[in-house]
Order: sequence, then structure tokens, then C-alpha cells
Amino acid sequence: MKRKWITLGLLGLLICVPLYQLAKALVRMNRKVVIAGGPEKGLYHPIALSLSNVVTRLGRRATVLTTAGSLENLKLVAEGKADLALFQPGSRETLKAYAQALLEQEAQRIDPAKLGHVAFVANLYSQPLHIAVRDGSGIESLADLKGRVVNLGPELSADYPMSLRLLRSLGEKPGEHHRNLPYTELIEAFERDEVDAAFITVGMHADVFHALARSGRVRFLSIPNNEALAAMELHLSPFTVPRGIYQFEGDPVPQADIETVATGAHLITRDDVPGSFVERITKAILETPFQKANQLGELFEQGEPFARARPFFPVHEGANWVYDPESRTLLKPEIVDMWESMRSFFVSIIVAGVVGWQWYRKKRDRTKEGRLDYYIREVIRIERDQMSLDATPSGDALEKLQKLQDELTDLRQECFRDFSGHQLQEEPGTDCFLMLCASLSEKLNAKMTRQRLGGELSRLADSIGNNG
Repeated sequence: MKRKWITLGLLGLLICVPLYQLAKALVRMNRKVVIAGGPEKGLYHPIALSLSNVVTRLGRRATVLTTAGSLENLKLVAEGKADLALFQPGSRETLKAYAQALLEQEAQRIDPAKLGHVAFVANLYSQPLHIAVRDGSGIESLADLKGRVVNLGPELSADYPMSLRLLRSLGEKPGEHHRNLPYTELIEAFERDEVDAAFITVGMHADVFHALARSGRVRFLSIPNNEALAAMELHLSPFTVPRGIYQFEGDPVPQADIETVATGAHLITRDDVPGSFVERITKAILETPFQKANQLGELFEQGEPFARARPFFPVHEGANWVYDPESRTLLKPEIVDMWESMRSFFVSIIVAGVVGWQWYRKKRDRTKEGRLDYYIREVIRIERDQMSLDATPSGDALEKLQKLQDELTDLRQECFRDFSGHQLQEEPGTDCFLMLCASLSEKLNAKMTRQRLGGELSRLADSIGNNG
């Protein structure tokens, strides 16, 4: 019985393991795509919504998560809770340099092994650093920010690491006079004169800038020695925000060009997301309708070179197929993986079938071995019955002997039906059975012959006596 359950367990494993792998591959290809966006009034969120429309056109379902920003997005992708996300390169490294304790908190902690699975898809636009100051605050330079109420941005946003960098240049650390307001609250805080300045690192088409420009309460400062600052960090580059880009009618906002630094806005994913899906997303990003809908001017003007510029993580193979078509293999890896799962499943079915058939045949053979014991017992019973006729002879002995002979013949024919000729030759027990049958048949025939001769002799003696 124990051997039976072990065999059934092995058969179950042979079938269920590859079936699970196949089902997992199918579920992964058809489950909902999760896109980590960003805060409201920022630029990550509307672009994430636009990406969700692209995913829908590709035949997949999509959902967009509203997040605190870049650092939370990175954590979501690394831990497999999001498939696509927008990320500001260098933000996590800045925290390592200026706020290591923050990364050790649960909200920021990322397993390095999981972080190694993050992959680059495309650079979408530049995110220039803005220093917004309240009009009438008397702030004219970075030095004037010391001791003032400055918004650094939420700790999980990309604003916060860049804010820490600027604070360090001022010789300050985050304190009670600093704020961590999201964009929606920051706009209201400026209107109520509750903050004096804010560090904002986001794309120029973000709603927060247009809202601040409409309020008429904000000016923007340039960063002195912006080229030197950019030279110290690989992910930063000098950048000029043009005059009047946020409001060009009436009083332009900004009133003059802003000299600052900028970093990229990268679309990231995980390296286990199917290559064909990432390839189609990358192609959609490089198409004009997507660029125009999201006002991605740099991507529209420069195209693929801008999209693949300065990847902060390894380039996903699906995106690389777009940037470098020669890197594509003949067969798509996810199709190969699915075929491997299907092949493993069918091979396991065949193996399980063969093992099952062998088990069934052995079980049947064991059953036949039990049947052979039955035939031998029946021969022994007939043997005993014929011996009892010797002990108690009677007038109908010949008829009983004939009946036993018929039973023996039927038993032998039944055995031949149960066992093939090959099995009769291979099974030693069948030889014993056939020898017993032959021996018993001879005994029965001999007894029946004696009974007949005895009867004839009796009749002959009676006839002679009657005639005498």
C-alpha cells in the first residue's frame, strides 16, 4: 500500500509541476499591468495614465498607482508590485550620500538582490531643478534660504534627494522650519504665505508650475555654477529653462532664463517582464502621437538617441531590440519559455503515462498471480474430491468422476483465457498448475476406465450366472 501511494505521488509531481509552470507563464502574460505613477500635479502621473492607454491598445489591462514619486516607484518595481514606473536617476544614490538613515527605514529599504532585477526602458524627458521663492519674501539667492521655511518635498519623492544636496551646499540639514508637502498642498501653502521657497525637480510641463505661475506669487532663481554642479554628478547636466515657458502672456513666468541642472525621467521595469511587451511599449514611446500627447519635446526632436541616453540600470532586452535590432534572437524568449513549459508538460504526461501503464500492468500481473493461486487451489479441491470417491465408493461414482473431469477441463480453459501464451511460458507457477491438471486428469481417466471395466465385468458375470 505504501508503495502504491509513493507511485501515485510521483505521478502527481510529474504532471503538476510542469502544469504549474505552464499556467504561471500564461497568467504572467495575461495579468493586469501595474504602472507606478507619481503625485498629483506632477508629470509622472499623467504620463503613467498615457502609458496605461498604450497598454490597453496592446490588448492588456492596466492600472495606475498614485505614489509619492521616484523612490517609492523604484521600490514598487524592485519588489514586483509594479511592472512599469517613472524614476529619477541618482535619487537613491543621493540619499545614500546625505541621508543613509532614511534608506534604512522600512519604507525605503530594498533588498539589493531585488534591486538588481530593475531594468531601463527609455529616457522620456529632462527634469530641471527649480528653486521657487515666494514673491515678497526677500530671497534673491541661495544664501538667503538659510533659516527660511523651505519645502523639500515628500521623502519618497525625487524632490527630496535633490533638496538635501542643495541644503548641504548651504551647510544646513532638514529641520523644523523645513516642510515635506506634496504639490497640491504646496500650491495652497504659497497662496497662504506659509512657505518661503520650495525645491522642485520635475518636467517643465508639470501642472504645479502652471498653477504657481497663475497664482502670481512665485519667482524662480537660477543656480550659480550650475555647470560645475552638473560635472560632479553623472546623472546631472546643465539646463536652461526658457523665459516665459510657464506664462508668456502679460508678465512672463519666469521673467528670465533660468540656469539650472537637470536629470532624466526614466521609464523602468523588471528584467522578468516579457521582452515582447517591453519592445512594444518602447516602440509606442518612440512614436509621434505619444510624444505629442505628452509634450515630450526633447524626445520628439532627438528621437532614439535621447530615449536611450544615460541608462541608470541595465537596458531591458525588449527595449534593446528596438535600439539595437541585431541583438534580437530568432525566437522571442517568452515564446521559448512557454514552449519549454508546454514541452515539459507533454513529456511529463508521456512519462507519467508510461509509468502508470507499467504500474497497472504490474498490478494486473500481481492480480493474475492471485488468480493462479485460485486455480491451483481448485485443482487441489478436485483432487480431494476424487480421493473421497475411493473412500466411499458408490454406484454413481462414474458420473461424479466425469463431473470432476469436466470441472478440471473448464478450469484449465479459464486459466488459458486469463493468461496469454507468453505469460504461461514465463510464469513458473503456470507450469505447476498445468502439471497438476495433467496428473489429475490422468487419475480421473484411469478411475473412470476402472469403473467402466468393473461395471462390464459385473454385467458379464451376472450374464454367465443367469445362463448357467
